[in-house]
Amino acid sequence: MKSLKLFLVAVLAMVATSVSAQGPQGQQGQRPQRQRMTVEQRAQMRADRMAKSLELNDEQKTKIYEYNLAVYKKQQAEHEERMKAMREGQQQGQRPDFRNMSEEQRAEFMKKMQEERKLQEAAEEKAMKEILTEKQFKKWQMQKKAQEQRMRQMMQQRAEGGQGGFGGPGGQGGFGGGEF
Repeated sequence: MKSLKLFLVAVLAMVATSVSAQGPQGQQGQRPQRQRMTVEQRAQMRADRMAKSLELNDEQKTKIYEYNLAVYKKQQAEHEERMKAMREGQQQGQRPDFRNMSEEQRAEFMKKMQEERKLQEAAEEKAMKEILTEKQFKKWQMQKKAQEQRMRQMMQQRAEGGQGGFGGPGGQGGFGGGEF
């Protein structure tokens, strides 16, 4: 009788361990999906991070929020436009992709993307210069460079076949570093 009780306790312990290891979705290693944040939530989160790391006053924090909100709304509109064009292209069988581009077309496309990114960075830098004090602006630039370096390292690790990723073992945590 005593051995039967021990056997039942052992079986229950194994079942409990198995169930808890599987997590909320029932499959080991999967996290529940997070809800996408709205543009307002993203702008607020970034303003909060910057306020903390750069010691912003309330007026600066409000201006940062408004700037980020405008940027995120523009990005969302551009994304929706691209998705609409892609859906229409798929329906017509004309979806452009790199595999169907010549080297010249690919180079031209990449050059255009780099130019757009440079314009965005210049606009952001101008806005931050207007909002932040000189000391805050220098600190923001240093944080931005450090973030870019972490991203380069993660991309290099991925290219080399390493783990990399956001917040993985030994990682820097990606965008969650609390600097921005």
